[in-house]
Amino acid sequence: MTNRTIKSLTGAKPQPGSGILHPFPTKELPAIDPFVFLDTGTPRNLGSQEIYVGPHPHRGVQAVSLLFSGLIMHRDSLGNDRTVISGGMQWLVSGSGALHEEVLKGDNQGVFHMAQLWINMPAKFKMNPPEHHAVTADTIPELSSLGQGSLVRLYAGDLESQSGPAPMPTQVLVAHVTIAAGGRVSIPVPVAWNAAFTVVAGTVTNNGHTLEGGDTPVFHHDGKTISVTSETGGELLLMCGEPIGEQVAMHDGFVMNTAEEITTAFDDYKSGRMGYLIASR
Repeated sequence: MTNRTIKSLTGAKPQPGSGILHPFPTKELPAIDPFVFLDTGTPRNLGSQEIYVGPHPHRGVQAVSLLFSGLIMHRDSLGNDRTVISGGMQWLVSGSGALHEEVLKGDNQGVFHMAQLWINMPAKFKMNPPEHHAVTADTIPELSSLGQGSLVRLYAGDLESQSGPAPMPTQVLVAHVTIAAGGRVSIPVPVAWNAAFTVVAGTVTNNGHTLEGGDTPVFHHDGKTISVTSETGGELLLMCGEPIGEQVAMHDGFVMNTAEEITTAFDDYKSGRMGYLIASR
């Protein structure tokens, strides 16, 4: 099968103090339809420190926390109070609107490593009732058959007769890919889907480019696979999805189709029509 070539390549520098990498949206990379937001970072040691993200609302988007290492304590206005540990994820299908908060901690060694990915929803689903899914590590398929020295953890979509456990309001393939030193991986992706990845640890090589943390290649629709190697070892977050192809209006945690819908979302939030959530900290 033919490999996809790079359409665009952007980088993200760690934000001072937090070390957060923000690959998109930016001026250079506004979105990768249907993916509209990504915050991540390379592994960091929090020790006993915790990061508190207070109550905030979402509407019309799927706010996804992919936890490579650490712990997330989640509460929301739907009444959920759940904890996700290393290897798991939480997937908030915000629909018509919900508030949530997160407390982020390191694992037993204090190591914290995650990605926060927002996935757009087609207009016809944006006002559906909200729902939250907490997924444990043991329910996420692991594939080692796509290349020597590689491990693909499949959060959403289908690969090698395996299916990720995420809900699918939007057709996507999302995976955390680890490549050992000297390893390689070749992942099949639907030709019509947009495809990209962001390096989240170490270094990898694709199409002759050596890529490091925050680097995000977006690919042409000119092949059926994405192939990556690594000389020293690396990790990436793979994001492939069927384009929605609709107008996007985005502000804070709201992702809608028009500015008027954003205004309505703020009004509904302020009036309590998305529920209430009292801060735990």
